[in-house]
Amino acid sequence: MTPIFELRNVTKAFGVGKERVIAVDSVDLTIEQGEIMCLVGESGCGKSTTGRMVAGLLPPTAGQILFKGQDITKMDRESYRAYRRAVQIVHQDPYASLNPTHTVREIITAPLLRHKKVRSRSEAEQRAIELLEIVDLTPAGDFMGKYPHQLSGGQRQRVSVARALTVEPEFIVADEAVSMVDVSIRVSLLNMLSRLKNEFNVTFLFITHDLALAKYFAWEGRISVMYLGRIVEEGPTPRVVTDSRHPYTQALLSAVPEADPELARRKRRMELRSADIPSLLNLPPGCTFHPRCPFFVEGQCDVHVPQLEPIPEGGRVACPVRKSERIELIAL
Repeated sequence: MTPIFELRNVTKAFGVGKERVIAVDSVDLTIEQGEIMCLVGESGCGKSTTGRMVAGLLPPTAGQILFKGQDITKMDRESYRAYRRAVQIVHQDPYASLNPTHTVREIITAPLLRHKKVRSRSEAEQRAIELLEIVDLTPAGDFMGKYPHQLSGGQRQRVSVARALTVEPEFIVADEAVSMVDVSIRVSLLNMLSRLKNEFNVTFLFITHDLALAKYFAWEGRISVMYLGRIVEEGPTPRVVTDSRHPYTQALLSAVPEADPELARRKRRMELRSADIPSLLNLPPGCTFHPRCPFFVEGQCDVHVPQLEPIPEGGRVACPVRKSERIELIAL
């Protein structure tokens, strides 16, 4: 079966000449229909840039992005329009992504009318009410006349999701979609997104810096870990979370706080060689993680650029030093 998305050696560079910055570097990624793919990494690693390229908001500098087997840069006009309708994005900041001068009614009904999903304004209004109820904004009538500034962060993000659903998408890029809401609201938003996946068969690219969120939302999906523009580990979520192989993934896991005091006391903390992240303008040679890696091997890690290689346990790892080993983060 053809994947819904396939990224082949995708690179994105910004700037010109010596100030050229490679934000995404030779990324290979496959996303199957109906699955959840989590893209995880620190700020500035290229997650959002990758998501924007997938959503068609940024063109790749090199490589191919295939939607259902078609290169999105070579589609004819009608195919490209269908692709842009099928792929929607929910941005990190719901206030910045919603027009502050429009009411919720206008925000939801505009795409319905623009893309002829309804036959009249009254039908658009009824559909808007249905969509608000789907994203748990009830009673929907209480929200229709409100402006974004009159809503809480969680409510604004639900409106953003409802707007994305107006065109009946097959694929949603959720770019840090729950990072700007209170912790108490995050779980309800993630549960809503999970329900949408099951009810509407929506495929998700879920972008986050929080491995704990990735574990919760995509336990039955997959995780890809990015560092300075490259994917360093990828695989089924249970394997990545419980049996990670790349030192960077292990460092991210060791930084996840534990709610259980007993587990917190037993958890091993990975000590990095450096807390500083290299500049994209001056990347280190070889493996870009080697200046921070506690398993650094001189003459290997600082010379050779590691490639993603499959491992028997599932997925791929870009670390020849550690790919066959695991680290126990909970000391027994």
